[in-house]
Amino acid sequence: MSISIIMDRAHLPSMEEMSTYIEGDAEEMWHEMIAYIEDNFKVKPNIVYSACSGKPGWNVKYKKSGKALCTLYPEKGFFIVLVVLGQDNRIIFDMDRSNYSKYVLEIYDKSAIFNGTKWLMINVTDRKILEDVKRLIQTKVQKNISNEKICR
Repeated sequence: MSISIIMDRAHLPSMEEMSTYIEGDAEEMWHEMIAYIEDNFKVKPNIVYSACSGKPGWNVKYKKSGKALCTLYPEKGFFIVLVVLGQDNRIIFDMDRSNYSKYVLEIYDKSAIFNGTKWLMINVTDRKILEDVKRLIQTKVQKNISNEKICR
């Protein structure tokens, strides 16, 4: 049995290899997610191997102004996006709850608060969930923008 490119620590996969690994409709959504992040937030991907027992393997991290924006984990037939919401982000999310899918609301509601944050691991399996993830990432940036305006 051969090791997948996602679990093979000795081989740094390219973005294209990760995309091909995903396959199917999810591969197109992966490209859309990456384009959305890179075009809208002007950030570059950082491919990192995680030995974390929660989600080991290669992933793609995005940071803006030194802070985590999100992390993408390629899987066969779908991908996972980790979005961490702080207290200010959660206030924005709660005001916008009616615009999220039942699936994302369940993940949010079941997620425990850890050091003031909620860690949302979201399986992107359809376009509605993809749009929810985009909205969550935008929420993180809105919080940062509003804090900068307040500080001026």
